[in-house]
Formats: sequence, C-alpha cells, structure tokens
Amino acid sequence: MSTPVRLIEVDIPGDGRSAGQAYGEAVRPLVLRHHDMIVRGLDPAAAREKALAVRAVTAAVAPELAAEVDGVGEGAGLTAADGWILQLRAELTGWNTAAPECSSLALVDPARPAGPIAAQNADLPPETGPLFVVLRRKPAARPALITVTPAGQLGHHGMNEAGVTVFGNFLRTGQWGTGVPRYLLTRLALGETDRHRAADAVTAVPRSGPRNLLIADDEGALDIETTPSGVGRLEPSGGVLTHTNHFLTERADQENAPPSWLRNSRARLSRLGALLAEAGVDAGPAELAGILADRDGAPDALCHHAADAPDVDIATVISTIAEIRARRLHVCAGPPDQGTYAVYDLKEAQ
Repeated sequence: MSTPVRLIEVDIPGDGRSAGQAYGEAVRPLVLRHHDMIVRGLDPAAAREKALAVRAVTAAVAPELAAEVDGVGEGAGLTAADGWILQLRAELTGWNTAAPECSSLALVDPARPAGPIAAQNADLPPETGPLFVVLRRKPAARPALITVTPAGQLGHHGMNEAGVTVFGNFLRTGQWGTGVPRYLLTRLALGETDRHRAADAVTAVPRSGPRNLLIADDEGALDIETTPSGVGRLEPSGGVLTHTNHFLTERADQENAPPSWLRNSRARLSRLGALLAEAGVDAGPAELAGILADRDGAPDALCHHAADAPDVDIATVISTIAEIRARRLHVCAGPPDQGTYAVYDLKEAQ
C-alpha cells in the first residue's frame, strides 16, 4: 500500500481580517496559483468589480467572514478584492460551461455502532488538486473547525468540533445573482452546532448561485438543494442519503442541465446507491474508500479520471471520508483508486 500524501496543514486562530491575513500569508504561493487559475482569460477589473459586489452583500449578513476574506487577499500580497475572487469560480468563469462535479453520501442508520459517517469525491479541474490544503480554524465564538479546501478559500468541505460536517455538489440552473458565494456557504454552516441550525443559516442568506449541501452531525443528516430563489430539502431513506449533480427535490423545475450532464449524474447516483446497499448499514471508512474508488461505467464513474472525458477537464482531485463522532477526516489527494487516505483528527486543533 502506498504512503498517503498529506496536504499542507494551516492552523489559524482568531477571527476577521487578521485571521485571513495569517492564512493568506501562510500559503501565499498556493493562493497566488489559485488566483491565477481563476482569473485566466478574464478581465481582471471586471472580476474585481463582481467580487466587491459579492462582498457587499456578504458583509451585511456575515461581517466576520467578510473581513476574513479581505485579509486572505492582503496576506497573500494581493488586494481584498482578490481575496473575494478566490471564493468565486463559476460565478466568474461561467456556470454554463461547468461540468458535473462531486458525489456525496451519508450513512446514518441508528444501528451503526460508530454513528453517522459521510463522504465525498470532489471532482474539479485537475490543476485544482495540488492547491488543496487542510485549514484548521479556531474562531473565538464559533466551533473550531477543519476544512479541506483550495488555498485561499475559507471552506470547500469540512467538519467542526460540534460534529457538523458539510459536503457540497454543483447544481446546474440559470438562476445566478449577487449573494453569498457558494463556497462560503460551507463556512456559514460550519459555524453552527447541529445540522438543522446549519441548514437554517444557509437558507437565511442571499446566495450567489445554486449549490447542493449535504450536512450531517452526530445524530443524522439532511441535504439542501439551494438556488438564489429557494431551498429544497431531502432526508435520508433507510439510513442512506446520497447526492450527485442533479436536482432531486421540488427545485427540479430549476434544472437546466444538458442530457450528457444528467446521464453522468444519474449514473453515479444509481451506482452509489447500489454499492452502499451491498456494503450494508455498518460500512466504515475502508468500505467507503472502496466505493469512492469505483470506476464502473467510466466516463460516468464515481471516481473520475481526467482522461475519461478530456473535453470537460474534470477529475476526482480530493476524496474525503468523515467519521463524525470520532471528529476525524480521511483524505485522499487525487483519484482514490490511485492513492490512500491520510487521517486528520479535528481534536488536534483543540
């Protein structure tokens, strides 16, 4: 078995601008690469104008997070507006060219002896993979947390000390606006102490675009399909909750994904359900790692390689399994069929 690749770990205490500055400075080379990747081919002035409009809306509902984002850009030697560009992607680069990205799951049957477990394959442009870091944050008045995220973002997915665990999937709709960036919704949710409060926190704010969030905690899981105009909600069925990249709630009338997208997303959802049924209610990290590494049906496989569909420029760049009651993340850098999982214990941040 190969040695797990450990991501760069950054431990940042405190709140607001100073915390963001410390984060941006700590991983400055990766932040600069991430920023260059996002703005490539864009008008920098127009990107900053859009970013600052997003900042204004976010600052009105989450001022501490807004100040933290400002600091990230400054700590990396950029501007506050550039810190906001790091929280954006499809909002700037074009949602209508995005590919189906990410498969998420949670197992929450009360009979599970170790309690709920959740997981995700994060499918993104391959050049994003080397930018991921493990960010540990200890805000003064919110739960300590750990996020697995491209450098400069406040949170792609992660877990907090209360057990709230958040994974996210792209959704395709024509509804986009000026609101809290999709990736910052993860940090909003991780500021809460249970899955219901986390979902309420996301529902309460104006949102920039569509985002699916699977939110779990010590006692269960739920899923919310968000668009700027509303939120649909899913509960587990038979102790299982799964989501890929198409709408499954009443929000489905907002769907505008092309046939190839829907084929891919539906195939992964079906395969995920079948493999979880075979694994059974007690499936743990080892069993989930095998499921997340599944290549059946490629190019519509749970574990996606860049060579499967070169035209869409997508690969599974990070795979994460969350043992929630243990407050532990297992993270594989790269496609999970080609690597092994390193373990990050949230308790190390206490």
